[in-house]
Amino acid sequence: MALKSARAYAATEAFTGVNASDPGQLIVLVYQRVFDHLNMGKKSLEEGGYGIESFTKAHDLIQQGLLACLDYNSGGEVAQSLGAVYEWSLRELISARSAKSPERIQEIMDVLTPLYEAWLALAPAELAPTLNTAEFNSNSVQQAVNY
Repeated sequence: MALKSARAYAATEAFTGVNASDPGQLIVLVYQRVFDHLNMGKKSLEEGGYGIESFTKAHDLIQQGLLACLDYNSGGEVAQSLGAVYEWSLRELISARSAKSPERIQEIMDVLTPLYEAWLALAPAELAPTLNTAEFNSNSVQQAVNY
């Protein structure tokens, strides 16, 4: 799974900040970037904009960095459930963008947050202190720009 995750994430040309050899670390970083972009897009919607670039990047990360990395054969019911959540997130993201609804973007983040927190708990201890929560801040904006 680590190699498959690394390829999917590298394909998005995103800066990860760690060696992608650990799948837990990689997934945590993908989630962080998803939240960064969803927050930037949400803020754009609240200010009357469209957040096209931010939402496109969030969509790509969910699709290529999370959904595409699921191993349905060995992951069983967990992979199926995660796949359903990620697919819902993609559909809801498109719908929320069309409706220009920051509230629906927040709903996506609310659904993904417990999954992020679970991956964060599973990530190696040396990475955990350096990770931020999924809250919007100026540091998140700079990190997302690096995507």
